[in-house]
Amino acid sequence: MLRLMLNRHPRLAIPPESHFLLPILDELPIDGPLTLGQRIRAAQIITAHPRFRTWRVSAIDLALAFSAAHSASLSDLVDCAFRLQITDSRKPRWGDKTPRYYPRWGQLAALFPESAFIHIIRDGRDVSASLERVGWHGPGEAERAAYWAGCVRLAFECHLGLGDKRSIIVRYEDLVLDGAPCLRRICSFLGEDFAAPMLDFYLDALDHVSGFDGPVHDKLARPPEAGDVEIWRTAGSPDRLASFEAIAGRELSSAGYPLCFDTASGPEAHNIHSRTDQGSNQRSIQR
Repeated sequence: MLRLMLNRHPRLAIPPESHFLLPILDELPIDGPLTLGQRIRAAQIITAHPRFRTWRVSAIDLALAFSAAHSASLSDLVDCAFRLQITDSRKPRWGDKTPRYYPRWGQLAALFPESAFIHIIRDGRDVSASLERVGWHGPGEAERAAYWAGCVRLAFECHLGLGDKRSIIVRYEDLVLDGAPCLRRICSFLGEDFAAPMLDFYLDALDHVSGFDGPVHDKLARPPEAGDVEIWRTAGSPDRLASFEAIAGRELSSAGYPLCFDTASGPEAHNIHSRTDQGSNQRSIQR
């Protein structure tokens, strides 16, 4: 959702997930100019990746551009690939939303020293239900809780390492419940003016998503609703919530989400199946 919002900004273009940076980072140096052979290899890696099929770039055009990029560094080539993808948009800035890059944030920060990182965090108990629906990141609550907790730790690690000028943490719940203020803060962080069309991302959302991941974008064609947050309060059983919090409770608390259980006293006094007007409705934003 945030990718689509930013993509409607007149100066920002965020293509579909790339994924091909992982094999590039594994094989090619991030410092210094690349040889012709290395530039050709970079083009081969990108165009051979299955995700490249979701982009609107010709493999021939990419290969020709890379071959002609004398004395180009790896960051120059990546920038070239993204600019070929966003040419039709005529926008000056591009971004990338590929969750699998999270563990490599240090390399990416070094590759693009002027880059900025936006981390979006959603209540892990809702994330687990969503992941279960599509069969991602493990068959059980424990596996999904461990995955979510690990991602949250990486977000805070990156934010601590890069500081407020290059990193911001945004909560999904802010975008849903307070979209305009949240986007204003994100735009300010990016050094851009707020653009109202970002709030209408759903009008053309399906034109900018790929079917590569299956039917996971069913909510994007409508405006966000209050019912899109804290789904766990009505859909999660006490045993399931307790299992998740036993593994990811520390990360939930660190991200500002109230817990239902603790190891000392068990369930909190409030009813976990009813909404609370404290804690979860107070949102913070970073980019």
